[in-house]
Amino acid sequence: MTRHLGSLLASGLLLEACAHPAPAPYAGPRPEWPPPPEAPRARWAGDVPGERFRPAERSWLARAADSVLGIERDAQGALFTRPFGVTVDGDRLLVADPDAPAVLALVPARGRVERIACPDRPWTNPMALAVGPDRTLFVADAGAAAVVRIGPGSGCTALGTGRLERPTGVAVAAGRVYVVDTPRHEVVVFSPEGPEIGRFGGRGEAPGKLNYPTAIAAWRDALLVVDALNFRVARYTLDGVFVAAFGEAGDAGGGFVRPKAVAAGGKDAIYVSDAQRDMVLVFAWDGAFQYAIGGDEPGPGQLAHPAGLAVDGDVLYVADSQNRRLQAYQILGGRP
Repeated sequence: MTRHLGSLLASGLLLEACAHPAPAPYAGPRPEWPPPPEAPRARWAGDVPGERFRPAERSWLARAADSVLGIERDAQGALFTRPFGVTVDGDRLLVADPDAPAVLALVPARGRVERIACPDRPWTNPMALAVGPDRTLFVADAGAAAVVRIGPGSGCTALGTGRLERPTGVAVAAGRVYVVDTPRHEVVVFSPEGPEIGRFGGRGEAPGKLNYPTAIAAWRDALLVVDALNFRVARYTLDGVFVAAFGEAGDAGGGFVRPKAVAAGGKDAIYVSDAQRDMVLVFAWDGAFQYAIGGDEPGPGQLAHPAGLAVDGDVLYVADSQNRRLQAYQILGGRP
């Protein structure tokens, strides 16, 4: 498993540099998917709790600072309000929480949760994140109609101001930043410094067209776009040339009802979250449906309105939005 999955699930996370006890480890059997008699290909590894997360009492000075800044915190101390976007950056798990609104960095090796903030540009509705090769972070802030670039030592800069309406997805590849602009049914391409390079998509049902796209992921030499109201995932080259698509409307097998996010990894497996079906659907690179993870029944590994996805080695992370937590699944050997 990846280098930080174990420490993430076993450590007592710290918030505001204060210690608190970790949740009791789960002692029951680890659910696996697909169910028998098929050979298992994914196993629930644990979660990062939301409502069960209890930070230590904050100091009077920290509470006074909140009052001055007008910050209201969950009285129960929940880590997440509605985790939506997730990505991995080295030893950090980065989470966009649009309802908080906040961008959080979980650092398992140090047992910390850190808030990523731009003092001159407060978050309004951060939905998705991507990390460039130089560890520059790009945050799609839908409410601000911009993508915020946060570079090491370079502060915060907005990309796409005046050129985006509601960005909900972002990916970085080949020295470009790809942004999904949902109400305009387009993917807008920027240089990391900000100038627009091009656009592709446009509303329609024909191959290459989009209908309310919601998310994007880069994998190898391809872009994967969740084409939500066409109930499919579209694949493009890094130059925006349409290659293929897979998927159809339906609530069984590999059908989509409300697809939200996409990620790829491992043996070219493609993972798509469906918020209505409360599942992550797994496909081979050619679009053939393989199996589904999760479901809406009570119990470990089950999901409620899953959103953002990230693959780190043999671990799949899922933003389990309505359960206010992240879930982690170990991808087992064999086929995707």
